[in-house]
Amino acid sequence: MKKWSVLFIKDEASQLIPKKELCDSLFDNFDITSQDEALDYLENENYDMIVSDLTIDASKIGFLKKIKDKKLSSALFAMVSPKDSNKLYSIADLGINAFELTPDQLDQALEALSNFDPYEKK
Repeated sequence: MKKWSVLFIKDEASQLIPKKELCDSLFDNFDITSQDEALDYLENENYDMIVSDLTIDASKIGFLKKIKDKKLSSALFAMVSPKDSNKLYSIADLGINAFELTPDQLDQALEALSNFDPYEKK
């Protein structure tokens, strides 16, 4: 199975903390950055998938839209907390995939992402 290159955009206050060992085993490359530095990463590296942690501030959906407009070949995912489940439809309307999860479900979500083919046409 092919391993993908992933950029994980993390909120500093979030409880979503990817485990290095798990990410290294699931993905070819797994970079973690803040929203402030994400655009620099995207200018210097090509990622198969971009995952944004919106569990603290789901209003950052506009930032994902900006990324989607720049990087059309990357699959985009947003992770939101159950309290923001009402935002899932607006995220989907932008063409961005979304997970609703709690911090203890992060490993399972990353495993699911590792099995996702970002280039498969549906």
